[in-house]
Amino acid sequence: MSGVYDLSAFQKKDDAGGGDTVPGPYVLAVTAQNLQGVINTSAQLPVIAAFHSDKSQNSQALIGMLSKLVNEHKGRFQLATVDVDENSDVAQAFGVNAVPAAVAILQGQPIPLFQGLPDDAQLTDTIAKILQAASEYGMTGVLDGDADATPPEPEIPPLHKAGLEALEKGDVEAAHAAYSEALAQNPADSEAQTALYQIELIQRIAQMNPDGDTQATQKILTAAQSAPLTDVDSHLKAADLEFSYQRPDAAFRRLIDVIKATSGEEREKARERLLAYFDILGPEQPVVAQARKALANALF
Repeated sequence: MSGVYDLSAFQKKDDAGGGDTVPGPYVLAVTAQNLQGVINTSAQLPVIAAFHSDKSQNSQALIGMLSKLVNEHKGRFQLATVDVDENSDVAQAFGVNAVPAAVAILQGQPIPLFQGLPDDAQLTDTIAKILQAASEYGMTGVLDGDADATPPEPEIPPLHKAGLEALEKGDVEAAHAAYSEALAQNPADSEAQTALYQIELIQRIAQMNPDGDTQATQKILTAAQSAPLTDVDSHLKAADLEFSYQRPDAAFRRLIDVIKATSGEEREKARERLLAYFDILGPEQPVVAQARKALANALF
């Protein structure tokens, strides 16, 4: 029972409309594909993720107990069931390695509740305290019970919205300013950081080749072919072009070779550019995983 009463990480909603109807079923089987929808729901009401397996009798008992409670509370929380045999990746994401287990999700943040099978009184008390804590922080939505409903879209922070609107208008400088301010206000804002990496790549490409001339692009790539690996700027330009033309593997190989051949500030410039590419593509891409291993070998 860790963390149920620690609300320091949550955002208090002063003007929350208590009891707002939230689309979605009382009980939802969770997969990697619909997990984001569950996270979105947890911004408006608590979600209890129950991890189970057909091989465990206690797992089935826990699901039955929680199903009864979610119906008694008439949608004041959602029960998200996770079959660990079919969705081991979801279980790993929550750090669950044994069943049955339960995790509360409030505003997208997981709070471990218990592992094993609690008795009825303990479980009822736990759910009551989670609902009370959520209510104090404005999370008072109520599910409509519609299994076919579309889950709520996450609210876009104002600076992110400003950045997106600027990009839609083609104002790259304004978009850069908006995401830079978002990151300054919250250094842990990974979405703002990824957006900045993408915008800065666009800016560098535009500076290298403002007219989009294919001959100018080829000239830069040809120059890099004959440039020594210690000519870091030439290879950074070529890597940007390769990455932007959807050849990340070529860009990764180039920068890893530069890292092997350089040291100090020059090596760091190449490493930082490589990490930015990793962030843009995302860690789930096989090409990123392979390049990370190559980077580690190059550095150590």
